Amino acid sequence: MVCSGCNVEYPIGKGYLNLYPDYQESVTPIQHLCQSAPMIAIYDKIWRPFGYFFTSSRSFPEDLDRITELMDPEQCQTVLDLACGPGNFTRNIARYGKETKVVGFDLADRMLERAAELSTAPEYSNVCFMRGNALEMPFESESFDAVICCAALQLFTNYDRALSEIARVLKPGGAFVCQTIATEDTPPLWLRMADQIMKFGYFKMRDLKAQLDRLELDITVEESSKVSYIFRAVKRESARILDAELETASSQR
Repeated sequence: MVCSGCNVEYPIGKGYLNLYPDYQESVTPIQHLCQSAPMIAIYDKIWRPFGYFFTSSRSFPEDLDRITELMDPEQCQTVLDLACGPGNFTRNIARYGKETKVVGFDLADRMLERAAELSTAPEYSNVCFMRGNALEMPFESESFDAVICCAALQLFTNYDRALSEIARVLKPGGAFVCQTIATEDTPPLWLRMADQIMKFGYFKMRDLKAQLDRLELDITVEESSKVSYIFRAVKRESARILDAELETASSQR
């Protein structure tokens, strides 16, 4: 595929558009584990339920439907599933919002291959997958009616930049729905150890909320279960000014 703006050709193969064909991803130990071939093979049936046992009192299928409900795909024309992994949320949104264009976006090529393999049925004709960097997304400002990011925000190497990019590509009035790891007080010992050894990642709730407020994202729904934190934040209409500032900062990098 050739970009109409810069005339650069990007390869399409294995079911996704590769916007970073020569980019070698630098990953944390936990990301490296999740992106290995053996882990991808057992990701949905073993690894994800195992992770949910420690982080949440709810099951993954429950959160899958709850997050989709909070996003309300039937009211959206365009949705970005950021760090989509094997595409569980991407496909669930596509099923509920049949007129919704859903973009699954990730930097892990093996995850995207798996996502594409699982999304070949006709009911997923409104889905496409792209490989790119969440810290520098290739989308124009105000491109999406909703953005979701589940079980990944705490893993990004630069949380602030990732959140700024999410705010930039989200339309005013649009919803950012997220599931991440966050605690009100001192994190449990196992979480601190996992972060030290594997760079598991977590937020202090007050810090995350302060960053969302700075980006003019207002939390309208929040639900906590153990250390799992789900929230829905809506972008203020006044955030158009912020978008321009972010675009300027991006062009100066």
